Amino acid sequence: MALLDPHPALKAAVPQGPVVDAWMGDDWFHYGAFRNLMLGYIQMQTGQRGAGTVTPSDSYDKYDELLRVGSTGDYARVHGLEQLPWVVRTMAHPAYDEYWQGQALDKLLVASRSSVPTLWTQGLWDQEDMWGANHAWLALKAAGRQANNWLVLGPWNHIQVGGDGSSLGPFRWNGNTAVQYRRDLLVPFFEEHLRGGPPAKLAPVTVYNTGDDRWDRFETWPTACERGCASASKPLYLRQGFTLSFDPPTEPDGGDAYTSDPAKPVPFLPRPIRDPFSGMTSVTLGDAYVPWSTWLVQDQRFVDGRTDVLVYETPVLTQPVRVQGIPVADIRATTTGTDGDFVVKLIDVYPAQVPSDPSLGGYQVPISLDIFRGRYRESFSHPTAIPANQPQRYRFELPNVNHVFRSGHRIMVQIQSTLFPLYDRNPQTFVPNIFFAKPEDYRKAEITILRSKEYSTAVWLPVVQ
Repeated sequence: MALLDPHPALKAAVPQGPVVDAWMGDDWFHYGAFRNLMLGYIQMQTGQRGAGTVTPSDSYDKYDELLRVGSTGDYARVHGLEQLPWVVRTMAHPAYDEYWQGQALDKLLVASRSSVPTLWTQGLWDQEDMWGANHAWLALKAAGRQANNWLVLGPWNHIQVGGDGSSLGPFRWNGNTAVQYRRDLLVPFFEEHLRGGPPAKLAPVTVYNTGDDRWDRFETWPTACERGCASASKPLYLRQGFTLSFDPPTEPDGGDAYTSDPAKPVPFLPRPIRDPFSGMTSVTLGDAYVPWSTWLVQDQRFVDGRTDVLVYETPVLTQPVRVQGIPVADIRATTTGTDGDFVVKLIDVYPAQVPSDPSLGGYQVPISLDIFRGRYRESFSHPTAIPANQPQRYRFELPNVNHVFRSGHRIMVQIQSTLFPLYDRNPQTFVPNIFFAKPEDYRKAEITILRSKEYSTAVWLPVVQ
């Protein structure tokens, strides 16, 4: 915020995991799907004076609690949250209208013309603010202001950069990556810009390689060409028999169906699921961040056997596949409903046995995942109903990757329609405002993911040699 109208005394800035666009992909929404579990944080921050505490849950398992109560609007009413101004304003603006666009700091930063040297820093698995730093940097780069803006993407969760960065979930890194960042990037940056020391000689972009376990330095990001350039990516197609291939489908028709039932949503973590902010105050952060702090690297085998999760895999890789940039989910699908969500997970599947670390045997590590609300497939600001039983396209960017799928591993893609209770349930019936959906609006829908020559589905991977 200080960069919007910087004081002359502001000589350098280091936003770490900043909230930049809370509707597109930071705290409150991801592509229109609302993040239910942030309500406890809002209540803690705005519902009382002093340190603040989270409203006690009615159940040990937030999955049960939020499922029983109905819509997010019903939950807010039952718990008195509709009295909080933030809740009132947010529920009045479910789409990406002027209210949210006017708060998008990447756009405001471009308009501000700040010349303050800025080191944008973000975790590759930031469970809260995945969007901010990299999109602010991309917007400033597009405006021709890369010279005084740098980007760092580390192997961290939210604000782990300030603590111990030696591991995250199943990953054990080559040393303490947070200390490496502070020693090799942050301090030299401050020495140059605050004390007039020698040039820090930072690369424009520094991204941790989560496959080779090292820091990589780049002149730009994404590396192959400008963002949105299709030729920079390689489509990994969904194929018959739940396989994946870089070869496009040749069949004249084909698809895989599943039934999405709002009464039985797919959990985002193994149950029971606690409120991530329970037991916390606005001053202290306790054990509630576990496993919330590592959910983005949770072993995805916990959804094995669910018929509402489609799973596609490559054969065992005989050559490494390096990805570097921004994957893009490109889905063609039909639904019997008139609304619906799509969750896409890009996963690295470890070999069945890993002698150096047996706990990794068969582990399914999400490298990148996100959710997209189908009503926004044509416009984020003007939602429209999905025409039932008609093929539609849903194309959206996934979070950044700098990873190597090693020989002996597999690449997996999972597709589903719920990620509960982190994200609110889509009733799968088009209603003006999902926050206030009625019980009768929540209906089962049969989703068919298409994989034919005419209607292909793929994840576009930023593959590099």
